[in-house]
Amino acid sequence: MTGKREDRGVRTRENLEKALLPILIFVPSVTVLCWIAAWIFRDEFVFKAVLIGLGGFAIVLGVVACLLVLLKRIDRGG
Repeated sequence: MTGKREDRGVRTRENLEKALLPILIFVPSVTVLCWIAAWIFRDEFVFKAVLIGLGGFAIVLGVVACLLVLLKRIDRGG
């Protein structure tokens, strides 16, 4: 009996990792790229502000996406 539960737990964890991995790769890379570009274009205030905002928005979007994935996984029971 416990073997099936443990196996299901391992599969659930692997599926969760597969669902979160693209988010965890995409968000930091986009944020770093936006903030590096903002530093490169630091003399253009409007462009710099837009790039800083996009980097922050990527973080917010990533957090919301992770929470959504986690909530959907919990609602379905694993």
